[in-house]
Amino acid sequence: MNLNSFRLKIALLSGLITGLLLIGSGFGLWRISYQLNLDHVDREIRNLGQANLDRVQGGEHWGRLEAALKFVAGNRNSSGFILWVKNYDQVVYQSPGWPAKLAPESFHELENYEGPNALKPGQSLPPPPRRGEQISPKNPALPLKFPEFFTRDAGGKTWRIAVMGNPYVTLILAADMGEFKERMATLRNTYLVALAVVLLLVAGSAWLVAKRALRPVAMLTQTVEQVTAQGLHQRIPTMTHEQEFNRLITVFNDMMARLEISFQQATRFSADASHELKTPLARLQMELEQALASAPPDSPQQEIYSSLLDEISRLKAIVQKLLLLSLADAGHLQLQLQPVNLSAMLANVIEDCQAQAPTLNIESQIPPGIHVNADPDLLEQALQNLASNAVKYNRNRGLVRFELLMEADQIVVRITNTGPAISPADQERIFERFYRADPARSGRVEGAGLGLSLAREIMLAHSGALHLEASDNRITCFVMKIRGNRTLPQ
Repeated sequence: MNLNSFRLKIALLSGLITGLLLIGSGFGLWRISYQLNLDHVDREIRNLGQANLDRVQGGEHWGRLEAALKFVAGNRNSSGFILWVKNYDQVVYQSPGWPAKLAPESFHELENYEGPNALKPGQSLPPPPRRGEQISPKNPALPLKFPEFFTRDAGGKTWRIAVMGNPYVTLILAADMGEFKERMATLRNTYLVALAVVLLLVAGSAWLVAKRALRPVAMLTQTVEQVTAQGLHQRIPTMTHEQEFNRLITVFNDMMARLEISFQQATRFSADASHELKTPLARLQMELEQALASAPPDSPQQEIYSSLLDEISRLKAIVQKLLLLSLADAGHLQLQLQPVNLSAMLANVIEDCQAQAPTLNIESQIPPGIHVNADPDLLEQALQNLASNAVKYNRNRGLVRFELLMEADQIVVRITNTGPAISPADQERIFERFYRADPARSGRVEGAGLGLSLAREIMLAHSGALHLEASDNRITCFVMKIRGNRTLPQ
C-alpha cells in the first residue's frame, strides 16, 4: 500500500478524527457511567446507615445490623459491609474485619445537618439521653448530619466509606467495592471490544467514503492515461451528484478539445508541409544533377553542385521522416505486413556499416532463420537509424556489435557501440523529436534529431518497443523488441 496515496491519507484522517471522537465520547460516557454507579452505591450506603441514626442505639443493635448486612450480601464475592460506631466519646461497636489501616479517628467530625429533622435557626438540640439509655420513641427523632463519602484502599481491598451521624452518634459504614469493580471492569471490557469493532467499521467506511469521493479523480486519471495521439477525443461526462467536480471536469474537457484541435492542426501542417516539399525538392535535385553533369570536371561549379546535392538529399530524408512521423501521430501509418527474414536484413545493415565506416571493429551474433511479420521498408529504416547512430557516435577504431536473439515469443535486437556516454539528463529526452544530446557528444555529428523518434514510432506501430538499455563511458546499447518466430533453414 502506497503511503503517499491521497485516498489513504483521507481515509486515515477521517478515521483518525472519528476514532478520536469515539474514544473521547466513550471515555466521557465511561466517567458518567462510573459516577452514576458510584452514586448508586453511595445512596445504598446512606439509606442503610441513616435508617439507624434517628435514635441513639447500643452496641447490640449495631451487631445485629452488621449480621443483617452480611445476610443481604449473601454469597457474593464482596465482603459486604463493615461498621464503626461511636456514641458520645466512646466506641460502642467495631466490626471484627475492620482493616487496621483504616483509622476512624483520622476522619474529621461532621458539622452540617440535613433533612426534615435538621435544626432550624435558633433551635437547640434535643436533650441527650443518659448513658446507656436510648431515646424514647415518643421523643422527636434526632437531626442527621450531612454524610461524607470517600474511597480508601486497605487490607487488600477497596472500600467506599461513608461518615454519618447525629448529634450524639458517629457511624462509619464501609462497603466492599469488589463487586462494583468487577461490574465496571466487565462494562469497560465490553466497551473496548465494541470500540475495536466500531473502529474497524469506521476505517472501512472511511476508505469507502474516500474512494467514493475520489471517483471523479480516478475517472480523470483514467482519461488522462488514455490521452495519446489517437486518444485526444477522450472526454469525461459531467456528474449530477458531485457538483464540486463538474467545474474541474468542464475545464479538463475544454482543455482536451483545444489540445485536440491544436494537435490536428499541427499534424495536418506537418503532413501537408512534408508532402508539398517533396515535389520542389525532387525538381531541385533533378536540376542540380543536370547542372552537375554539364559542369566542367574538377571545376568549382561541380564542387558546389555536388555539395548542394548532398544537402538536398539530407533535406529529402528529413522531409520523409517528418511525413512518417506525422502519419504516426495521426494514426495513419499504414504497415504493409509480410514475412521478413530479419537475419538477412540485419546482415545487409551490417554490410552498409562496414562500407560506411571501414575503420570500426564490427561484430555480429546473428543466428539464421529469424523471421518477423513486419513492414520491410519501415523495419529496415528503423534498423538503419540505430546502426547509423552507432557508427556516427563512436570513437576512432571503436566497436559496433549487433546481436539477434529470441526471448520467449519475442525477438530482441541489441545494437551496442563504444563512444561518449549519454548523460542521465539526455537519456530521458533522446527519443524527443529534434532533440540532440549535449554538444560534447553531438556537436561534430550532423543530424536533425529525428532518427530515434522515427525508429521508436515504427516499433510502436509494430506493437514492439525500443529503449536505451545502458550508456556509460564504455558502451551505449539500444534494444529493439518485436514479436516473431524462428524458421529452420531448408
